[in-house]
Amino acid sequence: MNIKTALRGTTRVLAAGAVSAEEFRMQTFLGATAATTQAFEEMAAELAETTDGAIEITVLPGGAVVGAGETIEAIQNGILDGQYTAPSYFAGSDPALGVLGDTLAAYPDSATRDSWFTEGGGLELARALYEQYDLMFICPIYWPPEEIPSTVPIETVADFEGVRMRAPGGLASDLLSRAGASLVTMGVGESVTAMETGQLDATDLANVALNWALGMHNQAMYSVLARHSMAVTEMSVSMDKWNALSPEHQQAFEQACNDMSAGLVTTLTEQDAEATAAAEAAGVTFIDFGEEEAATFRGITQEVWADWGSQSPNAQAIVDSHQAFLETLGLN
Repeated sequence: MNIKTALRGTTRVLAAGAVSAEEFRMQTFLGATAATTQAFEEMAAELAETTDGAIEITVLPGGAVVGAGETIEAIQNGILDGQYTAPSYFAGSDPALGVLGDTLAAYPDSATRDSWFTEGGGLELARALYEQYDLMFICPIYWPPEEIPSTVPIETVADFEGVRMRAPGGLASDLLSRAGASLVTMGVGESVTAMETGQLDATDLANVALNWALGMHNQAMYSVLARHSMAVTEMSVSMDKWNALSPEHQQAFEQACNDMSAGLVTTLTEQDAEATAAAEAAGVTFIDFGEEEAATFRGITQEVWADWGSQSPNAQAIVDSHQAFLETLGLN
């Protein structure tokens, strides 16, 4: 698509007709009403206030300018200045971004995985990788564990055998395929209809709250926490725009990003709890894989990592870092 054409009418232009070095046009990965987008808007307002207007962020919802897999190119072309997104959207173009973007079943929960960034050298690796795209990786942002809406019970890894699933591609699809699932690529709306008509048994999408809001459980009477996917989301901006900020304002931007992430832990956890209660009241059964099944998926994760890591030195460096950190946690 013509990303310059798509941008017309969506960016905010200063009265003088020029965009200042401190104004950031940033696109998110979800729609305007999503809790993540609303949190970003609140962060932008607070950051403008704390920096006395030195940093002004125009928050654009997912798809407002370009598709989710095109935001890096848009930043490189000067159409956007930054993004709040998931590295896994770019797995098809760079295996290292794929490996960075989803740690699959390697960790028991998102909080443990996110400690890899702060204690296992993950932030430094992410920033070095993003620098190759002329981007500054500001911080990872909390995203909850994902669940699988299903019309059939899936209580073990073996139960994936023959299950017809919608999957978006990337490492999670690789894992599910190795577990025996029969994968289909289709849009979110199409997958809801496909489950209602019996064309699909399950879908790989997101956390409970988002699955519930999108109608994934209209027909799917099971929600499976298999820990098949543990996506990373992040905030990053053009390196040129980042370097134009003073050290003080860079620190303020990074702090605001981390504060937003901490706030989303509470917000998204509460939303998942509310959605779980509503789904259970509607008759949905929640299935949580036990330790034995979790260990099986961790083993398959190692197979996926071996293949994806071999595709580039950067991907291998991220895999090696995770494996070393998991060793310190007794999970490898």
